[in-house]
Amino acid sequence: MTAWRQLPLRARLVVLFSILLTFALVAVGGLALTLLKSSLVREVDRQLGSAAQDIVTAAFSDAQGLGSARNSTLPTDYAVVIATPDGEEVQRCVRNDCVVLPSPGGEAAAAELGGPTLAGLDVDAVSERAGKPFAVGGTDGVSWRVIVAPLTNDYGTVTGTAAVALPLTAVNATMGMMAGALIAVGGGVLALTAIATYAVVRSSLRPLRRIEATAASIAAGDLTLRVDEAPASTEVGSLAASLNTMLGQVESSFTARQASENRMKAFVGDASHELRTPLATVTGYTELYRIGGIPADEVPGVMARIEASSVRMTALVTDLLSLARLDEGAPMTIEPLDVRVHLEDAARDLRVLDPTRRVTVVAGSAGAGFGAGFGAGLRAVAADDGALRQVLTNLVGNAAAYTPEGSPVELVATDSEDGVLMSVVDHGPGVPAEDRTRIFERFARLDAGRSRDAGGSGLGLSIVSAMTTALGGWVRCVETPGGGATMQVWLPAVEVDDPGAGADDGGAPAGQHVAGEFGPVPR
Repeated sequence: MTAWRQLPLRARLVVLFSILLTFALVAVGGLALTLLKSSLVREVDRQLGSAAQDIVTAAFSDAQGLGSARNSTLPTDYAVVIATPDGEEVQRCVRNDCVVLPSPGGEAAAAELGGPTLAGLDVDAVSERAGKPFAVGGTDGVSWRVIVAPLTNDYGTVTGTAAVALPLTAVNATMGMMAGALIAVGGGVLALTAIATYAVVRSSLRPLRRIEATAASIAAGDLTLRVDEAPASTEVGSLAASLNTMLGQVESSFTARQASENRMKAFVGDASHELRTPLATVTGYTELYRIGGIPADEVPGVMARIEASSVRMTALVTDLLSLARLDEGAPMTIEPLDVRVHLEDAARDLRVLDPTRRVTVVAGSAGAGFGAGFGAGLRAVAADDGALRQVLTNLVGNAAAYTPEGSPVELVATDSEDGVLMSVVDHGPGVPAEDRTRIFERFARLDAGRSRDAGGSGLGLSIVSAMTTALGGWVRCVETPGGGATMQVWLPAVEVDDPGAGADDGGAPAGQHVAGEFGPVPR
């Protein structure tokens, strides 16, 4: 069994098919030979039955009163044996020769004649087998087919028994030739079939060898390779399709892992770089102060710079901690939240950052008036209160940092499909189209120097992206009509009954509510 398992599949298939075909050929050949022999023997029996009476009469008349007879009228190939009622043989004729027994030298002549070996020719035995051909051996090794019958005189008295036989030499010769022909033809068919089977199996398994070669190349590191396609209805085609699907997933996973590793390396490098500058500032000033290198009148300024560096490091560490918690799937408290309230709070935060800006909050839903509660106009969102505030705070902080002072900002909220779309619209320099996705990556900067001067860590928008994803929403950056950047955040909405909903604001268009407008502080 071990040796069998070590054979290649194509060899095992050929051997197995050849064995099955051999059994089939042997069975068919054996059945054919059996049917042929049965047919030939029936023909011999028919000849015996139709000619037995005439042959017995001819043989009896040829040998009357003779010790032996040559060139009798007995038909060629037949043998006749006549016996007394007790079964004692008294005459034997084989082909054209007859011997009468007992006679001088009769036993020797009978042995020389040969013929069938017969026993049990008494009347009782013959009566039981009369008219029923049967096979016996011969003195010369030839098989004979025999039919027996009792002999009677004109008065119906049994005077003896007779046996007529035909040799099966022709039948055996025909069977031998047929067996030889079947062996020759069967052997040829078996050989040709084995060769054809090997060729077909080899051709059918050729794609598997190509798959094997492709797999070896992939194992060597080339994940871009794919196996050749084959008809999906075949086993090889199904295997190739499954392998290509698996290889595509493996390549995607490997590419994603490589990208993740690269991002992690860049993340660690950027974090180290961001921390290095404030740490160097703090270390340098403290060392300088320790050795007395800072004049007394400059100490307040130095302390302010140390404090600024500490604040910067604290903000960076806080942002890193927020991202780490989001990556770990930290639980959030999801509840219905009024977007209008959070937008107004974000507008106030922006006014604190830049009192010169005009900040407008617009909230409403198309086709419905906007009231003070959830039940009219804009729907509530399902979100975590702290996360939503962090998202809006980061977005307005980003607008304050990267747009000119005094430029207007609009905070807009509208119903959108099954959620609420919130937008922070600025009118600054905008974001190039090729960078509108990259800005949500960690430590992504369009201008590293500008980002550092603005006090940012490069993590604000990545925190926005991570939080909106955790809340089941999304964030994107689009161009503001007329110039600028619009940060859009979509969050799923939730229906909340609010019996105390207020009336529409009469001064706003139908379906829209100006929740608040904050102008610049007079100077």
